Amino acid sequence: MARIAKLAVITTLLGFAAAAARPPLVDPFPLRFPLTEAGSLEIDGHVAGQPRAQGDVLFFLTREGDLIAVSIPSRAPLWRFKADHPLSSSPEIHGDLVLFHDDAGVLYGAVRPGEALFKKTFAPAVATAARIFEGGVVFGTADGSFHVSGIGGEQAVSTKLPGPEAGITAGPAPVWDKDGWLDLTLFGRSDGRLQALRNGRLSWEFAARGAVSADPVQAGNDLYFGDSDRMFYCLKAADGRMKWRRRLQGAPLHPAVVRGGTVAVAASNSVVYRLSRSGGSILSWTAVPSRVVHELAAAGPLVLISSASPTVTALDVRTGKQAGRYEAPGPLVAGAVWSPPYVVLFVEDEDSGRQKIVFLRSR
Repeated sequence: MARIAKLAVITTLLGFAAAAARPPLVDPFPLRFPLTEAGSLEIDGHVAGQPRAQGDVLFFLTREGDLIAVSIPSRAPLWRFKADHPLSSSPEIHGDLVLFHDDAGVLYGAVRPGEALFKKTFAPAVATAARIFEGGVVFGTADGSFHVSGIGGEQAVSTKLPGPEAGITAGPAPVWDKDGWLDLTLFGRSDGRLQALRNGRLSWEFAARGAVSADPVQAGNDLYFGDSDRMFYCLKAADGRMKWRRRLQGAPLHPAVVRGGTVAVAASNSVVYRLSRSGGSILSWTAVPSRVVHELAAAGPLVLISSASPTVTALDVRTGKQAGRYEAPGPLVAGAVWSPPYVVLFVEDEDSGRQKIVFLRSR
């Protein structure tokens, strides 16, 4: 019976993976200020990585080794999964399957209600997010190899990326064709190479000046990403040819957010830049009140900017105007999460060090 149940779960997940072959839909619900607090939830542990939401369920990891699922409307825990080692990565959500790896290189596929679909150890350790492309789980390792396994973690195939040995530090990131199907899979390398694979073979390669540690983002026919040498690039997705590059005063930290003719980039100098898509000119910038800048959260034309301070700012990417601001009861330990109509914050008490989730409702 257990085998039949597991096969049923895998079949369901394959359906989700097929749906994931198309780009996500744009959120139709607007974010409006002021925000009002709808409740809070104490956390047993300390948040690791960037929490994610799918539908009305929030998923986050803790440094103590827990994956926790929480109902956003009811603000109540749904289930918990315990890893074998501490965690510092971020969860990746694919239907009912949650993928993540622990600090010992163990890759997990967990399904509700907190059960392991698979658990596999890799050496060298898993170095990137694990994502589902065309029915397979894809990820990179520290020795410059990418792995593809079945949806249940079985039959993992390891392939060395071509060229000099260097760790994989970003990806796998998708490039979609005009019909919305996966065309290329991108990997960033510690030596600055961005490599695009089609059907497991190298299609093109671009040499950036510094390590590529944040996933490239596709918008139309173009790709946008930065490197550790404080350069930000726009490439043609089809062949990797550079359209423009722009030196910033800080290294891009997270995937960019593209809206209309503008790109929002969070950088290590505590600034969020607005760049022109057409030529990369700096249109404006927003100073962040902390040296730690968390991942930007896209909410329609807005992005939520959060850092290791209590301040959350909503910026209209198209105009550069501030659309709203919220002061949390303590510094933020992760990026804000937008799950319409809720903004979810992860807040730490400065005196006790205890953390909690604060649920805000958009009006």
